[in-house]
Amino acid sequence: MNLKIKTTFALLGTLLIFLMSFGFWKQKELELYWKRTSMLEDRLIESENCRISYLKLYSPIYNNYSDNKSLFQEKIGHKSSVLVYRFSNQMCAVCFQEDLYEIEQFQKEIGKEKILLLPAYPDDRMGMLELSNVLAEKFHYINISLASLIIPFYEDDYLQRYFAVIDKDGNLTMVFFPRLGEVNLTRKYLSEVKKIL
Repeated sequence: MNLKIKTTFALLGTLLIFLMSFGFWKQKELELYWKRTSMLEDRLIESENCRISYLKLYSPIYNNYSDNKSLFQEKIGHKSSVLVYRFSNQMCAVCFQEDLYEIEQFQKEIGKEKILLLPAYPDDRMGMLELSNVLAEKFHYINISLASLIIPFYEDDYLQRYFAVIDKDGNLTMVFFPRLGEVNLTRKYLSEVKKIL
């Protein structure tokens, strides 16, 4: 009887060691998987930002900003780097609502003063009412016409919302075009922005 108990305990001990080793191995495999996934997401952001169709949108943004830089600087009057988000009421509401949710979460980390929304709504009573309903006093924003800071058209002939950073010298950098349903890309972009704000 004593021998049977010892043998049973030895088998159970061996089984326990095997299961623990297997669990440890699976944990390591899972960590490796998440590391690879993160690397792939980083590469995806780079490739999305470097696609030729997207690069076509950069030029008009940079040129328009450069042409209106002094006027724009007067309007926003910031002295340090700031993340800007440009959108219009002519875009699909679901698209910019998704971005606004991410921006709201992000500003909890970095502070409201580091983010400036630049909507383009009609400068009339209805436009201002719609704008205040959309932003509901959660964000700093300045309503700027489409002519003052361009929102370029994407290849399918619709306006393309975008993020950018205006650095402390007033230069426009890190332009990023979010895509509906791909919030992981937006979050990766925001995590990169966080390093420089």
